[in-house]
Amino acid sequence: MASQKPTVGFAGLGAMGGGMATNLVKNGFSVTGFDVYQPLVDKFVAAGGKPAKTPKDAAAEADFFVSMVANKEQNASLLFDGEDCVSKGLGKGKTFILCSTTPPSFLHDLRKRLDDEAGRPDIKLLDCPVSGGTIRAADGTLSIFSSGPEEDLDAAKAVLDCMSGNLYRMGGISNGTKTKTIHQLLAATNIITASEAMGLAATVGLNTQAVMEHVQKSDADSFMFSNRAPHMLKNDWHPYSALAIILKDTYIVTDTARGTLGDSFSAPLANTAHYTYLQGVQAGMMKDDDAKLVQLYLPASQGDLVGQMATADVKMNASHGISKDTVVDLLCGIHLAASVEGMAFCHHLGGIDRPLMYEIISKAAGWNAMFTKCIPGMLKKDSWSLADCAEAGEVGRKLSEAVEKCRKIGYPCPMAAAALQQFTFATLRDKQLTGLGRGDR
Repeated sequence: MASQKPTVGFAGLGAMGGGMATNLVKNGFSVTGFDVYQPLVDKFVAAGGKPAKTPKDAAAEADFFVSMVANKEQNASLLFDGEDCVSKGLGKGKTFILCSTTPPSFLHDLRKRLDDEAGRPDIKLLDCPVSGGTIRAADGTLSIFSSGPEEDLDAAKAVLDCMSGNLYRMGGISNGTKTKTIHQLLAATNIITASEAMGLAATVGLNTQAVMEHVQKSDADSFMFSNRAPHMLKNDWHPYSALAIILKDTYIVTDTARGTLGDSFSAPLANTAHYTYLQGVQAGMMKDDDAKLVQLYLPASQGDLVGQMATADVKMNASHGISKDTVVDLLCGIHLAASVEGMAFCHHLGGIDRPLMYEIISKAAGWNAMFTKCIPGMLKKDSWSLADCAEAGEVGRKLSEAVEKCRKIGYPCPMAAAALQQFTFATLRDKQLTGLGRGDR
C-alpha cells in the first residue's frame, strides 16, 4: 500500500525522469512531480502522479526528493533559488537524491551550500546517477550508481530498488558521479564510432544492413552500435537520445579529465568524440537523435545514404579494398583503445574499485565486446596502457590497415585515427621496455 511506502517528490519529468517517476507511482509510491514544462506535469498526473506548482510544493510532504533535471545549474537552482526552492520545502532530516549526470566536484559543492548557505545540514544528500535510457527508466530497470553515507543509502533502498535493475554502492559522496563519468567516456566514444563505421560502409557502397548484422556477430559490437545503427538504416532522426544529451556528458568527461594543474588526465578518444559532437552542433543537429551524426561522414546531398545502401548488392564483398571485415577492424581498434582509456581514467580518478567498474560497464550502455574480451586480462596488473594489453598488437595492426584504406579514399575517420595514435604510442613504449628504445641504439 502507498501509505506503507515513503513519499517521494520528483523534479524533471522529461524522457527519463517521467518514466522513473511514473514507475514509482505504478509500484505504489505516492509521488508529487514538478517540471517547468506543464504538459509533462499533465502527462504525469494522467499516469497517477500528483502535481506541484513549485519545487517547494513537490518537496513539502516528501521523505525523499529525486532530481532528474538536466544539469548542475538546474540542480543548484532547484535546491537554492528563491522562496519556492526545494531546501525551503523539504522536511527536517529528509533526503535529496541527485540522479542527474553532473561533475563529481558538484556533489561536494552542494553539500557545502546545504550546510553553510541554506542552513540545512539536516538534509541528507545522496549521489545516485543513472544509466540505461528511456525504456529502462519506465521499466524500473536502470543501472544506478549510488554513493553517500551507508545509513542514508539503507534508508533510501526502497526508492532506489524500485527504479533500478542494477543498484551499485560505490562508496562516499561523489563516487557515484565518478562512476557515471567513467561510464560515459565509453558510451560517448561508442556512439560516434557507430556513425564512423556505418558511414564508411555506406560510402563505399556495401550493403549496410548486412554490415550491421556482421558487426553484431563479431568482436566489434557494442550496445550503442546495435541501438543506433537501426536508426541510420531507417533514416529515423527522432530524438530518442538527442545530441545535446551526450554532448553535455562529454563536457563533463573532458572537463573532469582536465582537472586542475598537475592533476590532468590525457583522454584523446573522449576529446576526439567531444569535438566531433561539436561539429554536429555546428551542422544544426543539436536536437536530433545522436545517430544523425553519421551525416557528418557523408556527402551533404546524401544524408540518407546509409538507408539507401540497406538494399545494395549483398554479393559485393568489398569496394575500394574495404569489406565488412574492414569495418569490424575499425570498430575493434577504436573500442579497445577507448576501453583502456576508460579504465585508466577510473584508476586516475581514484576511489572506484576496478573489478566493480568492469562489472558495471559490462552490464550497461557503455558496453562493447572488446571491453569484455580484453579488460579482464588487464585487471590483475591494474596497469592501463595498450602496451599492457595482450591483444593490442594484432588489433592495432588491423586498425592501421583500416585507417590507411580510409585515407586512400579520403574518408574522414577521426576516432580511428585517434585510436591508432594510442596503439603507436604503446608500441614505442613496448620497445623501450624490451630494450629496443632510443637509448640502446
